[in-house]
Amino acid sequence: MAMLEDNPDSVPAAGVDIVIQPPDNACADVTDEDSGDEEQVTINNLPPSQLRADAETQRPPDNDSSTDSDDDASSLPPAKKKMKVYKPTWRKSDLALSPITSRTWNPKELIELTDSPVDLFLTFFDVEVFGLIVTQTNNYAARKNKNLNMTVEELKCFIGIVLLSGYVEVPRRRMYWQQSEDTHNSLVAAAMTRNRFDEIMSCLHLTDNDRLEKADKFAKVRPLFDQLNKAFLANAPHEENHSVDEAMVPYFGRHGCKQFIRGKPIRYGFKLWVGATRLGYVNWMEPYQGAGTRIDPKYKDLGLGAGVILQYADVISSTGDDPYHIFFDNFFTSIPLLAELSRRKLKATGTIRENRTSKCPLQDTKAMKKTERGSYDFRLAKDDNIVVCKWNDNSVVSIASNALSVRPTHNVTRYSQKKKKNISVTQPHLVRVYNENMGGVDRCDQHISLYRISVRGKKWYFPLICHCIDMAEQNAWQLHKARKGSLDHLQFRRRVVTALLETNAKSSKGAGRPSQSEHVDSRYDRLDHLVEPQEKQTRCRHCHQKCTTRCSKCNIGLDVKCFIDYHKK
Repeated sequence: MAMLEDNPDSVPAAGVDIVIQPPDNACADVTDEDSGDEEQVTINNLPPSQLRADAETQRPPDNDSSTDSDDDASSLPPAKKKMKVYKPTWRKSDLALSPITSRTWNPKELIELTDSPVDLFLTFFDVEVFGLIVTQTNNYAARKNKNLNMTVEELKCFIGIVLLSGYVEVPRRRMYWQQSEDTHNSLVAAAMTRNRFDEIMSCLHLTDNDRLEKADKFAKVRPLFDQLNKAFLANAPHEENHSVDEAMVPYFGRHGCKQFIRGKPIRYGFKLWVGATRLGYVNWMEPYQGAGTRIDPKYKDLGLGAGVILQYADVISSTGDDPYHIFFDNFFTSIPLLAELSRRKLKATGTIRENRTSKCPLQDTKAMKKTERGSYDFRLAKDDNIVVCKWNDNSVVSIASNALSVRPTHNVTRYSQKKKKNISVTQPHLVRVYNENMGGVDRCDQHISLYRISVRGKKWYFPLICHCIDMAEQNAWQLHKARKGSLDHLQFRRRVVTALLETNAKSSKGAGRPSQSEHVDSRYDRLDHLVEPQEKQTRCRHCHQKCTTRCSKCNIGLDVKCFIDYHKK
């Protein structure tokens, strides 16, 4: 414009357009603010980045010169597609009754507890999973010129030993087999030899290296993730409230997907996107690998966080048309995401960052910090029935929902540093419900961290395999609790380990008198239970009469006439 003002003679003739190209760094400052009417563009509503750009003249093509017009058109940069900006209409109102909020949850009857702990664990590590691991491990060993010939029974013993390392931890795993009174574990030593455990661990594999998907950085563990996700969802308890959050798998080696998150209990490791129920049952998990994360491409326009939520919404919606309620934190939440979930008739609530509220006219944060503790402000998006609330507690927090209202408010107890005593603070209803249902993934992480597998390997994918085993055992315990089981997590894990090692170990004679609960699960497996004579008379475990025979596997005195009854439920 300055060039045209200084040289009036250079003004183009009629019919010639003036095009102002943006500078090279025009994409540095992105804004969604309205710059005026698009049909009446004047010098007064152009952004500074375009005003400082160079001006070019462009002559429209002549009708009789088609060749020149083609060259001019091809030299122009392609027009960029404008993203549609979500602009809701806000008003001072609470959430209204809608087809989403009016949908009620219909709980299903609980299934009676009939399965033992090891049976619940084997619903996830089923025949397909064991067959996959055994086949790929043996193939990998054959390519290394090793004749491994691992069986399913040996793999179950291997998994039982690594599960045992979560609550019986030793500095070196070989200490389980040492003939010393302080570290020797007779259950482990009887199930598998030390050298055999080392051979299986060195060859443990899940897929063919020649058929790896190059775009997937987790291709070596992808088959196990897919199989477990399918089993987790098929056996999931019927619950309304779900949460989506990130989880960390400890790893300190070298890998392109290793993350560092400051302030987390586990700072170094692999990050997983996890969807779980309110109490911690995991329905779905997906490892994070940056731009290559396996999220449906049609969701990436809304961002990675929104794509993860919509992906999980597809997962739980595949089980039926139930009014599920999903909770998530401010990494995922945005107003367009809540609007999309409303169109899918799914309830959603999450904390939200202030720059994602689609210009919601709430009270300023600095001004709200000066107000009384417990004060709040809220607005409603009229078209999509989405409420956004800002609440002043220890700090100002913003939360949005398409299914929960601000009222009725509740009173909560907080400690006042100024008054040096507990005070009553007003809390909006959607904040209360969010606090009650958001921690499902954190609960799962807590349960796993208490008895996490301590055996360490040299392969980068071994921590992920161990985390899958821990997660399957944790989910099995969640099913046990959902069916009114009475075992705590440690007791449940010990029952699973004992059954895996006793049932699949090679038959061996042992001395000593076993406890009443030692063979509570393996006595019913119908594998290698044989009658053998004993030198001294003992009491029959079933009828408590004197007997001269025993079970070779259970290592207990059993009369011949009681043998079948004892090993039958």
